[in-house]
Amino acid sequence: MPEDGHSYEAAGVSIERGDRAAALMRSAVEATHGPEVVGGTGGFAGLYALSGMEDPVLASTMDGVGTKTVVAREVGRYDTLGADIVNHCANDVLATGARPLLFLDYLASGRLDPEAVAVVVRGAAEVCKELGISLIGGETAEMPGMYGEGDMEIVGCCVGACERSEVVTGEEVRAGDAVIGLPSSGLHTNGYTLARKVIEDAGISYSDTPEPLECTVGEAYLEPHRAYVREIEALRETVEVRGMAHITGGGLPGNLPRSPGGLGARLDASSWEEPAVFTMIRSLGNIPEDEMRRVFNLGVGFCVVVSAADVDQALGILREMKCEAWRIGEAVGEEGVRFA
Repeated sequence: MPEDGHSYEAAGVSIERGDRAAALMRSAVEATHGPEVVGGTGGFAGLYALSGMEDPVLASTMDGVGTKTVVAREVGRYDTLGADIVNHCANDVLATGARPLLFLDYLASGRLDPEAVAVVVRGAAEVCKELGISLIGGETAEMPGMYGEGDMEIVGCCVGACERSEVVTGEEVRAGDAVIGLPSSGLHTNGYTLARKVIEDAGISYSDTPEPLECTVGEAYLEPHRAYVREIEALRETVEVRGMAHITGGGLPGNLPRSPGGLGARLDASSWEEPAVFTMIRSLGNIPEDEMRRVFNLGVGFCVVVSAADVDQALGILREMKCEAWRIGEAVGEEGVRFA
């Protein structure tokens, strides 16, 4: 036993670093609070007053940024990761028909870096404020022995609500309905283990700018996950949205069938613009097209299904909001996703 006895600090966990991280992020977190948040911050649980609904249904989801944090560590830049986790979770809630209302985050590391943690949480708080979501709590954990030096894991939980009549299950989708794709900003938060392996094996660094990129690999890989909350809210005010899908891990083949209630889809892969980062990954890694489609979103971050009669109006609404969307295919009676 050490002469002065054991301590938490000597074991690798600093209460002072945790307190500093909390102090650095507190004002940004509290700026997301409206009158629905009860009791402020610092309690054992965040309280949110749900009101104004006759038959409310809660929608909840949890996800993580994954190994995108490894890229952030290598590049030395954490400012986009807060947006990543909020937008990913908010989009998942959105795909059910619910409105994202509140968010909680979890950040774990081997040795807490208060400034890096505060950058992530402030980024999350900024996006929450833009989307009208309350960041009501979270956890910052320092766990030496569980995580290595410089490691950081980022997880988020989002809860939303809507009237039971507003839930979108995909059961109303019919063969012949149009599938509309909304553009992704890049990889979003999926496929990074493969994306990192490709550039590692090719001997390319995150500061390089290989063709056809017009920015460094690090900048392309750290492009934030895009949110679709405003666009989908505007769309649903005007047209009937029969199905929705957030295109995450599994790509279009794995996620689109989760929306149309057992129906499948036939897609035209030439109908949307693919970001250059996917072209680079495909070429450097010599990756088959089926694998690319199974791992990455390939430029389509979110899909909505509307009737064929509503497709032009839906596209017009999205483009008025500066969202370049495309009709990428149609629902069919057979299960599965096929590409033309």
